[in-house]
Amino acid sequence: QPFLFVGPAMAILGWYLVLPTLRSLYLSFFGPASNKFVGLANYAYVFTDRVMLTAFRNNLLWLVLGTGLSVLLGLIIALMAERSYLEKFSKALIFLPLAISFIGAGVIWKYVYAYQPPGAAQVGILNAIVTALGGQPVGWLTTRPWNTLFLIIILVWMQTGFAMIVLSAALRGVPTSLKEAARIDGARELRVITSIVIPYIRGTIVTVATTILIITLKIWDIVYSMTNGLYGTE
Repeated sequence: QPFLFVGPAMAILGWYLVLPTLRSLYLSFFGPASNKFVGLANYAYVFTDRVMLTAFRNNLLWLVLGTGLSVLLGLIIALMAERSYLEKFSKALIFLPLAISFIGAGVIWKYVYAYQPPGAAQVGILNAIVTALGGQPVGWLTTRPWNTLFLIIILVWMQTGFAMIVLSAALRGVPTSLKEAARIDGARELRVITSIVIPYIRGTIVTVATTILIITLKIWDIVYSMTNGLYGTE
């Protein structure tokens, strides 16, 4: 009986996921026309080509910094919002960017990072601030390798709200008695957070991090709409 229920789902997953994966692996040992066996030549190219190595580096930066900062900021804001009388308003404000598409966010931030030569009117918010303070305008999207970090900021801006909402719900499940007992025993607030709160919601943190990690792996829209992969942002 269990196989009767699981069987159709396994068959569909096998047909749509397992077989294409095996076929892709098989074709990776062939040339561009998929009719000439080339062995490990494709893999040798992938791990020696300059553009591919840059792309691997950028992917690693997106995964580590994008995911890490989103979860960290989401947790910090969730902890701070609990202690604020403006909790609902602040959460709504931080959650708002999540409703914007990646292309839309790219267009918005393209104006934030916009650059004009010195002496010209700066339409970009950042360069307008820099020049107003007496500095020189900066080509934020053309300065390597920092331009990749500036793109990652957009992902963090969008995903922090998601992390905050989910972690905030998890924080409400932490028993107040545990925190109060720790405070009575002399534990400071930071110790309560690191020794009680975070271990208690560890499962939720892992779930949120995994979700943002998957979203980050599929990032393409932001890079395409802002730099088209140029200036070392492949």
